Amino acid sequence: MAETSVAVPVSISSEPDGGLSSPAPANRREFRGGFSSSICDIFRDPSRRTDCCSIACCGVLSSDRNRYLLFGELPPPLWRRLLMYLIIPALFIASLNYFAVEVKIPANGSSYGNNDQQGDNGDTTTIKVAPLPLRLAFYAYLIFLGIRGRIEKRKTRTEIMTKLYRERAEARGEVVVDPNQVTRYIHQHRLDVIRAHSLCSCCCSCCCYAHDLTLDDNNEFEDAVEEDSCSRFWDCLSKTFWNACCGMWCQCCSACAIAQEEREIERLTGNVEHKMDYITFEPFSEYFPAIQHLNETQTRSFVQHAKAISKLSVKLLKNLAAVLAILVLFALSDIDKNFTFANMIVLLLTLCQAFFLEYLIWWRWNKFDISFDSVIKFFACGFLLTTPMAMIFELVVSIITGLISMVAMIFILVEDSELLDKLQTDPKHAMKDLAVGHPALFIFSLFLNAFVIAALCEEMIKYFGYWMVVTPDLLPQKRSNDANNGNGENTPNTKSLRSTGSGITVAMCSVALGFACCENLLYVFGYTPSQSLGVEIQTLIARSIFPVHPLCAAIQSIGVCRRDLEGQRGVGIGRIISPAILLHGSFDFVLMVAAYLQQVQKIKEGNDDDSDIPKEDDSDAVMSEEDIPTLVFSFGMVLVGYIYYVWQSRAQTKRFTAMDRTAAVDESSMLV
Repeated sequence: MAETSVAVPVSISSEPDGGLSSPAPANRREFRGGFSSSICDIFRDPSRRTDCCSIACCGVLSSDRNRYLLFGELPPPLWRRLLMYLIIPALFIASLNYFAVEVKIPANGSSYGNNDQQGDNGDTTTIKVAPLPLRLAFYAYLIFLGIRGRIEKRKTRTEIMTKLYRERAEARGEVVVDPNQVTRYIHQHRLDVIRAHSLCSCCCSCCCYAHDLTLDDNNEFEDAVEEDSCSRFWDCLSKTFWNACCGMWCQCCSACAIAQEEREIERLTGNVEHKMDYITFEPFSEYFPAIQHLNETQTRSFVQHAKAISKLSVKLLKNLAAVLAILVLFALSDIDKNFTFANMIVLLLTLCQAFFLEYLIWWRWNKFDISFDSVIKFFACGFLLTTPMAMIFELVVSIITGLISMVAMIFILVEDSELLDKLQTDPKHAMKDLAVGHPALFIFSLFLNAFVIAALCEEMIKYFGYWMVVTPDLLPQKRSNDANNGNGENTPNTKSLRSTGSGITVAMCSVALGFACCENLLYVFGYTPSQSLGVEIQTLIARSIFPVHPLCAAIQSIGVCRRDLEGQRGVGIGRIISPAILLHGSFDFVLMVAAYLQQVQKIKEGNDDDSDIPKEDDSDAVMSEEDIPTLVFSFGMVLVGYIYYVWQSRAQTKRFTAMDRTAAVDESSMLV
């Protein structure tokens, strides 16, 4: 889809310089490659929003924006990216499975591809192997995608380093006359460019960048940045392991390099305040005046609010309609017996549940505090960006916590040789004995799962999901007529702190609703014990009556408003997400422990899944009488969380009202 926006390239002199080494401009430190910030400065400044975008979608959004600001290049259309990165790989995988042939191998796997050789006892097993040319073609295509992406990213980094070199030359009053000098300077740093965007970063998701200390260790250039728990953890991790131990900065998918480049491009182009959307690169000034007019005139027509949206929101809504249409046709086609039109109705109900809560939170109570355009963007961020990031981070953290639980289990097995022998001969029943005989180990694992894997990861990702989306609604606003007349500089902010705080709450809840909607779809269609329609509906109802995610997001918004609106700089990400982690973790922990205790009771009674005792068919049952106390306790915890939010919100609203009155009095005195 072609865009009408016109890029404004970086306005820095392109004339070559005569020297290769040059001092950095005044009051700016110089890092490797001439950058003004380190490649490991990601997440070091809590007030910086672009660092989050370098991780989302493997940095695709940030890379597109960098190239647009630097070269004026628009990203390829969505259909081309879907074709290259989704459809063609899917066709390769389907072909590998379709053309695979059965090959017999020994049961012990000692030899491969030889039908004459057998295992020690003569047993063989059969596996499916795809043809070698097809596998090589698939691997070659993946390598091609990796090389293509690396070339584009290295081109961007090289251009930034070129402009930084010329900027330093201009700062010392020199005129660049020889392009060969710039070429030699870039050639000297070619290894840094390669390390920042290496092919192994794409294939292995990890690469290392050389030691990145400043070229000038003068402390007078050290920026005074207010740190929070996240930035302190990152700083400690980078200085102890990645710096002291191996002398390298380690990064995944070039995320650190992309964030460093985006920081530099924003400094060079003067776009520090992020005054345009991602993907479409539409400036805020092109669509926000219409939104502001609706708020100033208190227009209550939803149609008018729906018309006053950006190109990005229009594109998101069109893609949603297209996906739903494709799914309806797929359900009606009867291609997959597990996804019928009845399942499509359940999918629509899952979406409607999130949309209904969004209607209450935004349109019913806060329609003039934040625009429909912003609600769409925050919801889409929660659905499309935060959910995949949460799954990746939860996988990494679960591996770490799993190792901790494994170490604890090793100490138990060392003391119980009989259990150790049974674990080798009959691992399934040994784990049951372990669950019954050592409940403390399992409860400890459940605690890590609830509070660290689920609560900590998800609440932090939801916070960063809100933080990475910049919309004009939450920026300081002036009256639309004054802004259009060029008088915005001397016009006071027309949006009250109370309204801005409500907008922040709606924004964070929208991210959480998008996240919860995607998670509900995964639970309803992916994690249910059977494909029964009744199970899907009951799972949806069970997850709908406990809106934990939006409630935790609302609690987080109290801390965000304290920091950003009330000026309490001591409130960092730790104090913002801690109450939400406590509520979310406690809710999950109670459910997990209750399920564990029920399973232990079934094992003791011999009614577990592996028992030979016949059981009634409970394939359509999700809840039983044993679940009622757990559900009541969970409902009580959600109620406590809601009461806490209402208490804190009302107190904060009173403070905002007092601050707005003080600001109004000061404004009146200045006018007099």
